[in-house]
Amino acid sequence: MTAAPATASPTVAVTDTPAPTETSAPVTETATPSPTNGGGQSVTIDLVAENVAFDTGTLTVPSGAEVTVSFDNRDSVPHNLAVYETVSADNPVFVGEIFSGPAQMTYTFTAPGEPGIYFFRCDVHPQQMTGDFIVE
Repeated sequence: MTAAPATASPTVAVTDTPAPTETSAPVTETATPSPTNGGGQSVTIDLVAENVAFDTGTLTVPSGAEVTVSFDNRDSVPHNLAVYETVSADNPVFVGEIFSGPAQMTYTFTAPGEPGIYFFRCDVHPQQMTGDFIVE
């Protein structure tokens, strides 16, 4: 008999942050890969939520990479990061904890192994806060 594969739980840390003093223009966030002992890659992405908007509309990661997202919620309302297979948001790849700001949280998950264009959003604001999660 074969045991079911283990599933990884996301790592979450919340810290308070002071209110921002300036705003930056939206940019495309491309993760910088670094090798790990397991032969895979790990990437870190900085993502900001401010004025009920993400600071980028595109996140790009290598397939199968261990992804760490440093999420900075600069608003006083709840946000999260969720990645889905498609815009219909039927099949989640990762759903991060919803938290109110201003605060920061770190999410960790494994990127899909199949390259393609996936979808990310804030589950609290699914119409306003969306983007492409590109797996290469």
